Amino acid sequence: MEKKEGFWKKVDRSLNTADGYVLKADMLAHDHRFEEAVEYYDKALEIVPSNADVWAFKGITLQGGLGRDEEAMKCWERAKALDHNLAMAVDMRKEETGKGIEIESIPWSELGESCREKLKKMILKQASSGKRE
Repeated sequence: MEKKEGFWKKVDRSLNTADGYVLKADMLAHDHRFEEAVEYYDKALEIVPSNADVWAFKGITLQGGLGRDEEAMKCWERAKALDHNLAMAVDMRKEETGKGIEIESIPWSELGESCREKLKKMILKQASSGKRE
C-alpha cells in the first residue's frame, strides 16, 4: 500500500509540474516572450508528451509569435494525431463531408481572449496560405 501511495504522489507532482510549466509558458507568450514560452512548453512535453493541447499551444506560439511556420505545423500535426476532436476542429477541408468546420461556426466567445486570438490568427493564416491537406 505504501508503494502505491508513493506512486500517486509522484504522479501528482509530475502533473503539477507539467501544469506549472504550461501556465508559465502561457503567461510568457501573453507577454510576447515567445522563445521562453516555447522552452516551457518543451519542458511540459518532456513530462506529458501525449498532451495534444500543449502541442497545439506550442504550435500557436511558434507560428503566431515567432513566425516559425514549419515547426508550428509539425506541432499541429502531432496535436491532431493525439486528439481526434482537435483534428476535426482545425481541419479546414470542405471537400469531405464531416471533415473540419467552417471558421464562422467556431464558438469564439467561449474561448479566452488570448487563446481566441491566437487560434483565429493561426487558422486564418493557414486558410489564406492554401496549406490544406
